[in-house]
Amino acid sequence: MAKKSESITRQIKIAVEKWRGYFKVNIDEYHKLHQFVLGKQWEEQEEDMLIKTLNKVPLQFNKLATLVNTLLGEQQQNTPQIEVVPLTNCDEQTSELRQMLVKDIMLSTDAKTVYQVAASQAFVGGFGAYIVDTDYVHNKSFEQDIVYRYMRDATRAYWDVSAQDINKTDGMYAGYISRMSRKKFKGIYGKHVEQDIYKESGITQSKEEIALSVQPDATENPFTWADDEAITLVDHYKRIYKSDMLYKLSNGKTVNQEELDIIIEKSKEMAGLMRGKAMMMGLHQMPEVDNAQNMHEEVEEEITTLFDDGMPIRIEDKREYQKSVIMHYRIAGDYILEKGEFPSENLPVIFVDQHSFIDKQGKQICRSFIVDAIDAQRYLNYLGTQCAYLLKISRYDQFMGSKKNVQGLDTAAQWRNPNNIKGMLIYDESPSGAKPEQIRPPELSASLMQQYERTINDMYTSTGLYPSRMGQEGNEISGAAIDARTRQGSYATYVAFNSINRAITAGGKIVNEMIPRVYDSERVINLITPDKGRQNITINKQVDEYGERIENDIRKGSFDVRLQAGPSYEGQKAQALESLNLVLQANPQLLNIFADLYAENLPLVNTIEIKNRLKTIVPPEILQAGKTGEMPKQNQQQDPQAQAAMAEIQFKQEQIEIKKQELQLKMQEFQAKNEQLAMEMEMQKLDLAANLEEQKLRYLAQTERTASDNAISHANNILKLIQHSHPHEKSRGNNDNTKKQHR
Repeated sequence: MAKKSESITRQIKIAVEKWRGYFKVNIDEYHKLHQFVLGKQWEEQEEDMLIKTLNKVPLQFNKLATLVNTLLGEQQQNTPQIEVVPLTNCDEQTSELRQMLVKDIMLSTDAKTVYQVAASQAFVGGFGAYIVDTDYVHNKSFEQDIVYRYMRDATRAYWDVSAQDINKTDGMYAGYISRMSRKKFKGIYGKHVEQDIYKESGITQSKEEIALSVQPDATENPFTWADDEAITLVDHYKRIYKSDMLYKLSNGKTVNQEELDIIIEKSKEMAGLMRGKAMMMGLHQMPEVDNAQNMHEEVEEEITTLFDDGMPIRIEDKREYQKSVIMHYRIAGDYILEKGEFPSENLPVIFVDQHSFIDKQGKQICRSFIVDAIDAQRYLNYLGTQCAYLLKISRYDQFMGSKKNVQGLDTAAQWRNPNNIKGMLIYDESPSGAKPEQIRPPELSASLMQQYERTINDMYTSTGLYPSRMGQEGNEISGAAIDARTRQGSYATYVAFNSINRAITAGGKIVNEMIPRVYDSERVINLITPDKGRQNITINKQVDEYGERIENDIRKGSFDVRLQAGPSYEGQKAQALESLNLVLQANPQLLNIFADLYAENLPLVNTIEIKNRLKTIVPPEILQAGKTGEMPKQNQQQDPQAQAAMAEIQFKQEQIEIKKQELQLKMQEFQAKNEQLAMEMEMQKLDLAANLEEQKLRYLAQTERTASDNAISHANNILKLIQHSHPHEKSRGNNDNTKKQHR
């Protein structure tokens, strides 16, 4: 609900103007450099003089934009190595979960975009800015996420002049100015507020108040709170100090009054459970009155005992300190549109300092990365414009001759076109015998080309971005020479990369502070795990019904965030892979020691599956040594009992090995017997087959013999039948024989 408050909004406006007056030189330079590098490089007065007075065309040969893009491309590949360092009250699992969550937030796609915009602002304009904020997961959700927001114009941010930190997160206030369309503003905050702000003209504070803060020019109007298109909003973050008590507990924890109150409430709940158990025991056992009275006194005494994670604790020391609270105000005109406490103790508007210094008046002067190459770029434009002018005023005639040489109509028609090409270009003879002379085209002065090369070299040396570093082949022959030139460029760009890395670290510390307050309830988040890729993990999961055991408690413990800056991430991987290949060439057997590291440095998008597979061939003790940095303790002195136990274990292992060998011999004997038995069975099988074949042949022979006997018997029977059926034929034959004998 919007609330009108002229006093608070006036203080915020004066704070904004105080910063803009203090930082006016840098703000003007910021816009001037951005216009020169990314926009128009000629001033209006120079253009008018060149065009109107000197009749020259102002040309632009922008090399700085390419150099900045090269630097931004390298910064984009320079993925920072984030390390979350546990300080107190955290176990290994909680520390790993906190590191995964911080990395997921700081290295998300949106965060990388924010880093790129802030880096571009700092490289070109000398300084940049970005914001760490919170937002709901979606429109119908009560859960919030930590998000990064970039600023389209870093000059719209402001900070406390007295801030000492290089990223200005320790000041008393900070904020940024934005614009919102009137239609959207009306839909969010109401028509009444929108019309009331629109009626206001100019700024609401008096001229005397502004003069006390910054003394701006009379022609400037720093605040235009509303126009026909949009309304100006200011998001203001203010630090407020409150008195608080700090307690040192016997388990090593340090808590404030609010955290101690939570411990006391939980201890009372635990004491109540103990009292209930005591009463239940009294009902079942029905103790005497004196015993019941003593039990009640013991329970009352337990109420004063504090418990943390189920263990009794006591307060060892306490002191008073000033607690820092960040309040967030969103204002428009004289209205406070939103108000609330920001979940961090540092200001969430991060100042990205490229490379600044303090002048003799004590003011901060920012330096752009390309500021030393500005004059070289201007000189390059002058050279290009002058060369174009010389070409423009040069004559394009190819020959010079007298009028008598082209007095004929057909000859004049040919010579009228200088580009006319024929096998022969004819001309008319003049009385003096003069012939047309060919004119060579004008050549640019060699000094101009030398100046051009010198100017290009000045741009390279002033930025440290040499052609070989940007992918152009140089005159370096050996790999050592190429590496030396690359290192030389890295030295020049280290300050630029370090500036954005410092700002990333400052944002990471704010994210680390916000996590316990933003992710304060049980919820499911999607994180990238080192071994299994993206997974859904439930944080702050209540295991028991009393809430005494919490799994993946992201709220406990204190941590610090560190950023390990260095050369390009892809360059690191290439160097590491090259080094590993050299080691493998010397001894290929060593792959079993760092196979997982080899997979991590492969130029692939996703190497999780490859790394997991190669990790299976690396001994577990080597993996553990890689995490701890200590070799496995194998030769450490042990007590006699441990040595005896180890000797007994070794003896048993030797006995087992002997038994294994005996079993292997028995297996071999058994296999030999099986093979012999198989051969015997095969021989028996062949014998049986031969006997079966013999019986088959005998059966066939007997069958044929039986058939032959039957056929003979059948023939004899037929013969007998024939003889028996004709007896007179036989007698006749006998008589004939008798007669013959008598004769």
